[in-house]
Amino acid sequence: MVYIFEEGGATVVQLPLVKVEEGEVKEEQIELVVDREGRVAKGPYATVQEAFQRALESLSAALHQTESFLDQLEYRLEMEEAVRPGEIYTASYLAHHLYYVASQLYNFGRELGRRGLVGHRAQNYSRALYRKALVLRRYARDLRLLYATMVQVSLNASMKKLTWLGTVALPALLITSIYGMNLKWLPLADSPPAVFAILAASTLAFAYLLNKI
Repeated sequence: MVYIFEEGGATVVQLPLVKVEEGEVKEEQIELVVDREGRVAKGPYATVQEAFQRALESLSAALHQTESFLDQLEYRLEMEEAVRPGEIYTASYLAHHLYYVASQLYNFGRELGRRGLVGHRAQNYSRALYRKALVLRRYARDLRLLYATMVQVSLNASMKKLTWLGTVALPALLITSIYGMNLKWLPLADSPPAVFAILAASTLAFAYLLNKI
């Protein structure tokens, strides 16, 4: 999280260092205490500019990792390789979380610039990362839609096969229901091989007709 507030005559600045590990975004908070002249009185960095730059660099690395992950997923989807739903969820989570961090740092950089604590170059860098995070969020959304489309296409293909098999079986079901009544006067009722031949021939003929339609 990003905070800036006044406390005891000094300004407290908190910035996140983010990194992507095992499909999660992990944050480490940097806290600086800045005196009235803008000097860091307490904290791990000598200046707010340095701390802000480090936060942006960590965000840039996390965005790069997420972009590589999204590219891999897109390639696997295009090659029709197996992709787990959890991987799509992870990609969406990473993109949205990093977009949230990027938007915070972008707005925070504007506030720090207004106070004279960071320069224009750092503000421009934060703007560029914010735009990249926005693109990655849209990228993740498009991948989610692509995955949903491919799942739907696969489901439609499976339903088509099942429907075809069920339709092909109709002649066999009709014939077996008639001969199953054990009526002596039915043609070939006393010749099971002939009945099976009729079943096979009718099924093949019906399947041929379905393929022609």
